[in-house]
Amino acid sequence: MPLQIANDVALRFMTQSKRPVRQTYKRALFIRFGGMGDILLATPSVRALRAAFPGIEVDFVVGGGMTDALTGHPDVRDILTFDKRGVDSRLDHFLPFLAKIARRRYDLVVNLHPSAKSYLMAAASGAKTKLTFEKRMEVRADTGRVAHAVDDFAKELLPLGIGPVTDRAMDFYVPDAAHERVAALLAELGVAASDRLLVINPAASRPLNRWPQERFGKVAAFWAGQPGVKVALTGAPSSFKTVMDGLDEVGLARELAAFDPRILNLAGQLSVKEFGALLARADTLLTCDTGPMHIGAALGTPLVVLSGAADPDRTGPLTENSTVLIDRTLSCVPCRDRICRRGDMLCMSNLTVIDVIAAVGERLGQTERAPRGIALPVISF
Repeated sequence: MPLQIANDVALRFMTQSKRPVRQTYKRALFIRFGGMGDILLATPSVRALRAAFPGIEVDFVVGGGMTDALTGHPDVRDILTFDKRGVDSRLDHFLPFLAKIARRRYDLVVNLHPSAKSYLMAAASGAKTKLTFEKRMEVRADTGRVAHAVDDFAKELLPLGIGPVTDRAMDFYVPDAAHERVAALLAELGVAASDRLLVINPAASRPLNRWPQERFGKVAAFWAGQPGVKVALTGAPSSFKTVMDGLDEVGLARELAAFDPRILNLAGQLSVKEFGALLARADTLLTCDTGPMHIGAALGTPLVVLSGAADPDRTGPLTENSTVLIDRTLSCVPCRDRICRRGDMLCMSNLTVIDVIAAVGERLGQTERAPRGIALPVISF
């Protein structure tokens, strides 16, 4: 298929209105590229569709390296990986991928990542019902906030007769082998069952979402010195593409671990599922708004989230045991941008070490995990 023809087909599907829907569906395809959080935010919609149409088979197209976001999910039959920035975008790879979709004879497509390629996937599916995500960012009159991404995704199911999703909890499944491996690793490192475990994820995919790195080291050192508390640093290996600017997450964790010899450095040592097992054991996760935050939210881990450009109303954790620190005294917060127009990232630097230590202390004092999928508590300065 010549490139111009492909673009023309995509444009036609981008502008067409949604087709009338049928009453029953046997096979559905979800499409959502992007990062870990983008996919997990769509899981309540998958669960709602399966509940509304018992027996429907659901497949899901994810971006390159993101299969583990959905492996083990009982409502997803098959995960199709499409690396839109890699070799999969070449015509000699893309056409066989479209043919694979066509052979599966879907009758419903839920396209949560509108783009030329996803429209071509929807067209290849042959599905008579195609629902396409339309991002809504206006402030809602009833809440005074923008719609959370979970709800914004789920609204596309309304034409199917599926009302607003009430169970907003995200799903992330951890296999027994991952739990066993992490339990053995922590025991080897001297973490007792009675210890409070603080996991710190200092990196973020977008530079704009990062807290000054040395401050993570100060917080880690403080809590590593407290009796009955263990601190573990995490970070993805360079082979796992999680950042936009080539940040060395393993190297960063190594620098921060040097703040105190009692800090445990697990960066680069865990698979995605093992990271989930670590968060299932953790008493608190300290992180910025990034993929690990969403995994923690899906698992019900008590969270302390440092936010500035990212809007917690849009992508923040929907868990009762989460604290989001954000400086709303700045008129630009949250800007939801990819670069700081001010040039100083003051929204993140205004979050002090003392405030973060205090917020972590409150979460470490909890004894139970809270229900997931409810209103977000936010502490503003």
